[in-house]
Amino acid sequence: MECEEKIRKLLEIIESVANKEYEKDNWTGILDKVADLFEADAAAIGEVNEGYLVYNKVSSKVRESIENYRPEDFKVPIWRSAAGEAIRKKGYVIVNDYQKYPQAVVSWKEVGLKRLLVTMIDPEGLLGSLCVGRFRDGAPFTEEDGKILKSLAFIFSFIIREEIRIKKLFEKAIRDPLTNLYNRYFLEEEGKREIDRAKRYRYTVSLIMFDLDDFKRVNDTYGHQEGDKVLIKFAKILKSKVRSTDMPVRYGGEEFIVLLPNTTPNEAVIVAERIRKVMEEVRFRFGSEEIKITVSAGIASCEPEDCSLETLIYRADKAMYRAKREGKNRVAVFSLIN
Repeated sequence: MECEEKIRKLLEIIESVANKEYEKDNWTGILDKVADLFEADAAAIGEVNEGYLVYNKVSSKVRESIENYRPEDFKVPIWRSAAGEAIRKKGYVIVNDYQKYPQAVVSWKEVGLKRLLVTMIDPEGLLGSLCVGRFRDGAPFTEEDGKILKSLAFIFSFIIREEIRIKKLFEKAIRDPLTNLYNRYFLEEEGKREIDRAKRYRYTVSLIMFDLDDFKRVNDTYGHQEGDKVLIKFAKILKSKVRSTDMPVRYGGEEFIVLLPNTTPNEAVIVAERIRKVMEEVRFRFGSEEIKITVSAGIASCEPEDCSLETLIYRADKAMYRAKREGKNRVAVFSLIN
């Protein structure tokens, strides 16, 4: 590519960033231009997640070339890859024969990645990486390419840093600070979206409402700090006993909700009973005393043609109070003839 053409394409990318085009499509359009600048088949931004780079932001051809592309299946261990080498060099790494590269990631080898150019968005590798790659034979990446990619990463770093800051603020807004479960606001927003999906794809949604039995007595007798320990323990049980697709929420006080997509009433009963039994077996020590704290649960379900979040919560609440009336430490299912 001629120098003037390269400069023109580079300026186009900078203009796209200045115009915040990344907000429209999660960086896809800009990364398409990055791939074009380097005459590459793909470009991607890797986000740091527990020691891995996860490529949620990719150019169009990544999804076109890899059927059913799932970022989790192609995550890259930071320190056992070209990214780690780029951090150590505080620059960029060129791999012009990825198939023979000692630190190649199997999933990327299997889809035929042949050439890779990678740099970090910040020198310490805390914000992520920017890379381009080729799945076909072609001219090798050059040192000049590396310098240009590093400069682009520096420009992108300001935007990525702000995105991360906003994401962290959003996470704080939707999570209960004590238990780290999602809060009522998140349930109202995402729960409605989940029910819309259920209507579209025609599946049953269930909701379980849990309430800790006689919890006020714990606070009154042993203090709110000890009561908080009970809430934190129950939240951990809740998270450990539901699927990743379920939505565990601290609804308020000692009330918790789990929204279960694609779940029948009988399946919801199994989940609720599993959680109830685990809680029943836990012993809490307050000073010299050791006590058992149980939980009651109410379940409501709805078919896609007649479903709303408000109705599910109302019915599960009624079923939960029936469980309380019938002796606590049990699971009740809502019925129209309650």
